[in-house]
Amino acid sequence: MKELTKWQIISFFSRGAAMALGIFQSFFIVRLLTVGEYGVVQLAASIGGAFGIYQHLGLASGSTREISAAKDDTEIFKIFITALVIRYVVTIPLVLFLFFSANSLAVDTYNDESLILPIKIYALVLLFQGVQSILNSVISGTKRFKHLFLFQSGIAVVSVLIFIPLVYYYSVNGYFYALAFFNLISSTILSYLAFKPLRGKLVFPSKSDFKALLKELLSISLAIYFVKILYTWWEKSGPLLLGLEVSKETVGIFAFGLLYAKKLMNISDAVTDVNLPVLSEKFVKDTAAFKEIFSSNFNKIYILIIFVAASAVYWSKDVITLLVGGNKYDESFPYVLPLVFAFVFYSFINIIKSSVIVPAKLVKELIASFVVLLVGTVLFFILTNENLGSLSSMSYAMLIGAALSTGFMVIISQFKLKFKFITHDHFLLMIQGFTIAWVGAGYVLLSGQPASLILKAVLYVIFMLLLFFGARISNFISKEDLEFAVNIFNKINEKIK
Repeated sequence: MKELTKWQIISFFSRGAAMALGIFQSFFIVRLLTVGEYGVVQLAASIGGAFGIYQHLGLASGSTREISAAKDDTEIFKIFITALVIRYVVTIPLVLFLFFSANSLAVDTYNDESLILPIKIYALVLLFQGVQSILNSVISGTKRFKHLFLFQSGIAVVSVLIFIPLVYYYSVNGYFYALAFFNLISSTILSYLAFKPLRGKLVFPSKSDFKALLKELLSISLAIYFVKILYTWWEKSGPLLLGLEVSKETVGIFAFGLLYAKKLMNISDAVTDVNLPVLSEKFVKDTAAFKEIFSSNFNKIYILIIFVAASAVYWSKDVITLLVGGNKYDESFPYVLPLVFAFVFYSFINIIKSSVIVPAKLVKELIASFVVLLVGTVLFFILTNENLGSLSSMSYAMLIGAALSTGFMVIISQFKLKFKFITHDHFLLMIQGFTIAWVGAGYVLLSGQPASLILKAVLYVIFMLLLFFGARISNFISKEDLEFAVNIFNKINEKIK
C-alpha cells in the first residue's frame, strides 16, 4: 500500500510540474491569439482528435496490463510489436483519409479555409502519436515509474520552448507546426527510454506468438478502444456541436473554459499511471488485497480531487484574470463551475476504469458506462439548448452526463465485484466541495479591491479547514497518511537540493 502511495505522490509532483508548465504555455498562447484564432485552433484540434481516436484501439491500457504480467523481458518486446502492428493497420488509413479530406471538412462542413492546413498537419501528427502510448505502456508496464515521471516533467519544458515561439511567429499555423515537432521529439525520447534496458532481449514474435498475443490484447483492448472513442466524442462534443451553430469566438469562449477545467485530469492521469500496472497484477494474484488497497487509496484520491476542484473554481476569476490579462475571456466565467465538476466526475470514471474495470475485465459494464456518458450529455444539450442557451446548456450537459456515468459505473462495479467503495461520506464531501466552489465562483465582493480579496482568502482558509476535518472524520485521511506524504515530500526536496 505504501509503495503504491509513494509512486502516486511522486507522480503528482511530476504531473504537477508538467501541469504548471502546461498552464503557463496555454495561457501564453491564449494571450498571443485572438479569441477567433483560438476558436479555430480548438476546432481544428477537435476535428483531428475526433479522427485520431480511432487509431487507439485501447492498446495502451491493454498493453500495460499484459506487460505488467509478462513472464520475462523477451515477451515484453513481442507484446510491443504485436500492439504496434495492430495500431498502424488502423492509423495509416486514418491519416490518409483525414489528410485528403481536409479541404472538404474545412470548406464544406465548417465554411472556413483557414482550417485546411491545421487539419492536414494534424493528420501527420497522428503518425507520431500512434507509437507514443504503446512506448509509454512498455515503461509503465515494467514499473519504471522514475523514468516515466522524469520524461513527463522534462517534455513539458520542451513543449513550452517549441510552442511559444512558433505560435508567436506563425499564429494558428504555428500551433500545429509546434504540435508536429513536439510529437516527433516525444516519440524519439520515449523509444530510447522504453528499449534501452531491454537491449539484447528484443525478440520478435513468431506467427503463433502473434496470434496468441493478438487474442489477449484485443480481449480487453477493443472495449477500451470503443470507450476511448466515446470519451473523445464527449470531450469534443462542445466545440464540435457549438461550431455548427455559433461563431468561432463563441467556440473559443467555451473552449477556454474547457481548457481550464480539463487541467483537473492531471490528478487522475497521475493515479492511473501507477494504478493500472500495480492493481492489474494485484487483482490476478490476490483479489482480497486488491479490494482493500483500492478502497483505501480511492478515498485519499477522492478528497484530493474535491480539494483541487473546489480551489480551482473558487479562485478561477483571479487566476484567469492574472494569467490572461484584461477581460478577453470574462465571458467564460459562468461555465467554469459546471465544466470543472464535469471533469471531477470524469476523473472518478478514469480511476475506477483503470483500477477496477480493466483489471477485472468487466467489458460490457465498461462500454455501458461510457454510452451513458455520451448519451446523457447529448440528450441534455438537445433538451435544454433553447431554454438555457448554447454555452450554458453544453456546460451543464457535460456535468450531467459525467455524473450519470459515474453513478452507473459505481453501482455496476460494486455489484459485480461484491465490495462497496462509495458511501454516504463521499456524497457529503462532494456537496461540501461543490458549495465551496459555488461561493468562490459567485462571490459578490470580488471587485479587485484588497479588502474583498482578503475576505475571500480568509473564507477560503475556513472552508478548506472544514473540508479537511470532514475528510478526517470520514477516515479518508489518517495521521499516518499525512506523515507519509510529508516524508516523501522531504525526500524529493532533498534530492532537488
